This record gives sequence, C-alpha cells and structure tokens, in this order.
Amino acid sequence: MISSALSRSIRPAIRHNLFRTPTNTRAINFEASHLNVSSLTDPSCCEIIENSSDPRLEEVYHLRYNVARKIMHLPRSHPVVYEQADGNYGVKDALDDEESTIHFAVRNPNNGKVIAAIRTVDANKSVLEMEKYNWHNLSQEIKDEGVVEWCRLCADPSARGSSAAPMLYIQSVRYHQALGNCNFTFMVDQKATKLLKYYNNWTIAEQLTDAPVRCDEFEPGRKSYVMNMPMGKPGTLARAKFQSHVYYPAILGTCFMKSYRSLPAVVPAVA
Repeated sequence: MISSALSRSIRPAIRHNLFRTPTNTRAINFEASHLNVSSLTDPSCCEIIENSSDPRLEEVYHLRYNVARKIMHLPRSHPVVYEQADGNYGVKDALDDEESTIHFAVRNPNNGKVIAAIRTVDANKSVLEMEKYNWHNLSQEIKDEGVVEWCRLCADPSARGSSAAPMLYIQSVRYHQALGNCNFTFMVDQKATKLLKYYNNWTIAEQLTDAPVRCDEFEPGRKSYVMNMPMGKPGTLARAKFQSHVYYPAILGTCFMKSYRSLPAVVPAVA
C-alpha cells in the first residue's frame, strides 16, 4: 500500500513521458487516484446493481446486445434477445433475475452511457451459468469455500483498452470478499491464447479443465477453458498471496491504462 501522505501528494491524473528520445515521446495517462483505495468506494467508479428490477439494467442488457451482435453475430431471433420499451434490443436470461446475480457497470462520465458491465453469480444462492448450460460442474470443495462466477463481460468498443473493465473486476472482488466468498471462477475462450498464457504463467489462477469445454449457447462452435482464481480466507497466506499477486497489481495496472473518465462524450456508433 502507498501511504496516505504520498497518495495526497500525487494528483489524480498526471502525464508521464516514457521512453523520451529526440524523435520519440510516448505519453501514458497515470491515474494515481486508483492507488488511494478509499477512491474505490466512490460510487461513480462502478455502479453495483443488486436489484433485478433496477431500470439501469436495461442499459446493461442493451450494451450486451450490441456487443453480442457485433462479435458473436447474435440474431434477434435468439431466445435471450428481447425488444425493450424504447424500441432497442437487449440480451437477458433467467439468471439475471436470480437473487444470486449482481451486476457491475461503468459509465462514461462525459456522456452518461454504460460502456462496460459484468455480472457475477453466487454459487451459494443458485447454479452458475456454466452449470446451467451444462458446460462444466465445479467441485464441491471449491463450492464449500464460497465461489462466484464472472460472466457476461461486455465493453463498448470505445472503452476497450481503457481502465473500465479492470475496474469491474476490482469492484466485484471487493464486494464478494465482504460476503465471505473465497473463489472466482470464469471461462477463457480457447482462441484467446495470449490471455490463457497470462493467467497460467503470471497469476495464481488455476486451470480446471485440461481441454476446452463446449460453451456454444450463444456462439456456435465456441469452446473455453474453465479457470478458478482462489482468494483465500481473511488472515490466511492464500489471501495475502491473492492480494499481492492479483488484487494490488490490478489496481496499479489501471494507473497505466487509458482512463475511462477521459473517454470522449461523442464516440463512434456500434456498427
């Protein structure tokens, strides 16, 4: 942790020039505010939506549809697609209405639009998405420790490469650690070889499946590996390892990414 005195001495956004040469200057946006953990409790960082009837979810579902239509070519005839009251379309399934499901969303503060979202499903309260569709069943040992599934991550093209998605993960970890959960499970597309290598070589994530499993409910032919991120119980070596190897590096990493707060108000529409 960085001391509070040092945190106060650093402005929220500072331009640092790296690799300066007579012919080349590379500037990155350093968001030192993320190093001050108290700033993570700011509701404007990430909206936590606990109630399935919250009208903000219509924005999340619409973003899902735009991303799924663009990347997975999801047709409007698919069972998870529905027409919203304003004439737009959204993607929603039965798990979205379960008590087990919490949504996390980040907005572009310069135009008020939701630009990234993720949902988490608590195995203490319902089946997980991967179990619902018979993709993979977790061991009872992991469930007994308390496990939450990360799923349905979506980001507007304007937000990709920014700190929006990492902030979703950071906030969801804070939320579910407070509930006593000690594991996060998730799936990595078999085509995302660099991401898979990163998780296996540079984090404490555990690969639960030797081969990719079918997960083609929304994208025909898709297969993914199942991963688990152990967080450990408070006060244990496992928790300290998670904090030092995953949580704090993630916070630090957002400092060197393009800030979602600096995204323009007018962005290209999704094609």
